[in-house]
Amino acid sequence: MSENPMSDAFDTAEEEQSGKAGVNSGVNFDAEQYLEALNSDGAPKEKTVGIAVTPEMHAFYHELQNADEIEVNPAQSIRDHLEKLAHRHPEVFEKAMRKLEIEREF
Repeated sequence: MSENPMSDAFDTAEEEQSGKAGVNSGVNFDAEQYLEALNSDGAPKEKTVGIAVTPEMHAFYHELQNADEIEVNPAQSIRDHLEKLAHRHPEVFEKAMRKLEIEREF
């Protein structure tokens, strides 16, 4: 059991949905559509991901954002890395997208 009861509820609902669909439940799920939207420039950025950092990293992050002479976007770098992780761990990504579908139904 996790610290997030909502996540537990989604896990339970996904298991029930998978149970009803049988062994081939993954056949009807198209994760590719979600991979395409994952880091799309046209997709709205409505959610945030918070990470804890040291004061030193925080100061450096803000300097990177404000430095005109450096062409780097730390926020986009984090999004790019999450996209790479989605491709590297497709089972976890699919599970997350199934939970997202369940969440959108409600």
